Amino acid sequence: MSTIITGKNGYIASHLKAVIKDARCVSFRNGADGVDLTDADALIHCAAIVHKKEKDYADFYDRVNHIETVKLAKKAKENGVSHFVFMSTMSVYGVKCGVIDKNTPCNPISLYGKSKLSAENEILAMEDENFTVTVLRPPMVYGPDCPGNFALLKRLALAIPIFPKVANKRSMIYVINLAYAVKMVLDDKTSGIILPMDKEYVNTSDMVKKISDAVGKKIILSNFMGKIAASIPLGIFQKVFGSLYYDKAGAMLCDSVSFDEAIRLCVTDDAKQV
Repeated sequence: MSTIITGKNGYIASHLKAVIKDARCVSFRNGADGVDLTDADALIHCAAIVHKKEKDYADFYDRVNHIETVKLAKKAKENGVSHFVFMSTMSVYGVKCGVIDKNTPCNPISLYGKSKLSAENEILAMEDENFTVTVLRPPMVYGPDCPGNFALLKRLALAIPIFPKVANKRSMIYVINLAYAVKMVLDDKTSGIILPMDKEYVNTSDMVKKISDAVGKKIILSNFMGKIAASIPLGIFQKVFGSLYYDKAGAMLCDSVSFDEAIRLCVTDDAKQV
């Protein structure tokens, strides 16, 4: 099977290529028209606008994540691609805190989430007996040198001697576990909406402690600081210290790499070999 991955220089795409070794990574900078689908059987669409200020990139979010993505799916179907895998996001639910289950409605609040959901709806409607569509909605992805909130946690763990102790739980997924989940979807020709996550929920304080332990650094977890952090309603504090997770009953639980091993790989030189 010939597989194409969009997002040639993207974080997730590069790790997918490491697991799906015969796949070919291509750029999506010129939109759907710039993607060569010659001899492709499967297409994994990872390219997207993310981590950009919405006020500066409002048009780009919808154009890249929605309009050009749907255009690519139509092109794939017309060119005989049999399986379209779309990397979406947990953000389509618009939930900031609490549990997400099979009955949770989609109500995105960010341009990123809105653009992804718009693309989902149109692409899923294209599915037929010759065109399988899979939508993955991963939670926060972490891994070696990854962008986003995990990078912030890693910097804090390595820089400060004390950190709030909280009792939260979050769904997260190690980037290699996500890659193997996509490979399984391809191998099994799975269709529909998939909620991939690491097998176990992650506690923010425990993650910071494990990052520190992995490099031999001592850090103290403070209950007092935890109570203060949990009481602050600001968005960044909710993202770090609040609970946000998938109900395991409706999720794809991934454990190709254990949590302890994933943290070790994130903070040691061994990560360079993944």
